[in-house]
Amino acid sequence: MIPTTAPGQSDLSIAVAATKAAAAAALAARAEPLRARAKSVSADLVTDADGRAEAAAVAVLRARRPDDAIAGEEGADHAGSGSRRWWIDGIDGTVAFANGLPSWCSAVALEDEHGPKASAIYDPVADELHAGERGAGSETRVRTGRTLEQAQVAAFFRQDRLVLPGVRETARRVLDAAGLLRHAGPGSLELAWVAAGRLDAWIQPATDPWDWHPGALLVTEAGGEARVVEGRTRWFIAGPSTLVDELAALIT
Repeated sequence: MIPTTAPGQSDLSIAVAATKAAAAAALAARAEPLRARAKSVSADLVTDADGRAEAAAVAVLRARRPDDAIAGEEGADHAGSGSRRWWIDGIDGTVAFANGLPSWCSAVALEDEHGPKASAIYDPVADELHAGERGAGSETRVRTGRTLEQAQVAAFFRQDRLVLPGVRETARRVLDAAGLLRHAGPGSLELAWVAAGRLDAWIQPATDPWDWHPGALLVTEAGGEARVVEGRTRWFIAGPSTLVDELAALIT
């Protein structure tokens, strides 16, 4: 049996390996005809490539951390013997992926009893890896010194989120208050761009853990804040603390 902590294999290196395995499987599947279907709403797609990408990441994690729990967007659910759990999004940005657009990524994060511990987000189109580990800091920093009316804010308000309590009203407040509201790419990659100082802030309602944990860790290690706000609907906000405060104040 492979030991739970294999010599020479850090959690960060395993997160990177799993993420790159998912991206490689997605690219291989993209070379073949894709089968896509609607998921939660008609604008939300899932393809056969999503399952293949998730399975590739699971295979890496099961081989190298067999005692850890695993959960994935496409249904991966492996019980663990402790508090450690890996979150997988084999293809974040499936609609873009299915339509031949470049804005998609693969993301993996490890969470323990203290929160996100290691994460990796890989953009295979740009061949760009965003990865980090709790307490290790970051070579990049979140962008500071801007007010909300000057800021580029990444947001995501699909129809199934807009019908949640208070979301439509909050979305209008954010639209009115932000200097620029954009959907620049998948949530994980947008969070990585906040950590890299390319976007100012990020806000979404009812975010899934595989869309939040990988990028949230990168933001905090880059000097920002990743905050969960409990309102009528749970909101997730990331960026410098000043902008997180301004965005949180808009939640109804």
